[in-house]
Amino acid sequence: MSTPVTRAPDPRPARTKAALFAAARNLSVSGDDVTVSDLARHSGVSCSAFYTHYGSLDELLGEMLDQMFEAQEARAAALAVAGRSGHEIVQATAAGMAAYAVHHHAFIRGALGWKVRHGAYVSVVATCARLYEDVLRGMGNDLPPRVDIARTAQFLAGGTVQVLIDSLVETAPDARDGIALDSGTVLETLLRVLPSWFTGLPPADPIPAGLGDDLLTERDGVLGN
Repeated sequence: MSTPVTRAPDPRPARTKAALFAAARNLSVSGDDVTVSDLARHSGVSCSAFYTHYGSLDELLGEMLDQMFEAQEARAAALAVAGRSGHEIVQATAAGMAAYAVHHHAFIRGALGWKVRHGAYVSVVATCARLYEDVLRGMGNDLPPRVDIARTAQFLAGGTVQVLIDSLVETAPDARDGIALDSGTVLETLLRVLPSWFTGLPPADPIPAGLGDDLLTERDGVLGN
């Protein structure tokens, strides 16, 4: 009996997406308009190839921004396996989101000016809501009674995304002037807006310095990035 031949995955779709992502980032940072034609010209990918993978710019942008929350989903799952509390997971993922937003400030700020519809925003909120829903389900006795987990996750996710967007818009002049941005400021704003029963941080308490830095360690068998 012959052994079935296993074919290696086709690398072309990944290369196409990587080229489109790079072109989208570069165009956003430069402040140029971003259209499908622009992306095709700067990436070397044809418009027909673009539409093979994405139905619109909304879908492309949504997938790029979803990566931030997907990375935090993986981090939250690792922390849960390591036995960390729901509050610790919320604090760590909030720190991760703030750091990501500041690190990719130029791209995200530029992407806000894309001529897209509402689809990218809806996609990002849905991904963040999925993350929060998982965290809420794992909070045990820290979860207040009669909380509608799905609706609460959606509500908190919408607020989180808006806080990140507002922070980027407010700091845009400093970013353009080359002033270094502080993810700690974004993090504090986010943690003050989220309810204290969710974050585990009473309103009057200061935000701990280096929040989240020690939550993923080799001791837990997980490395942060």
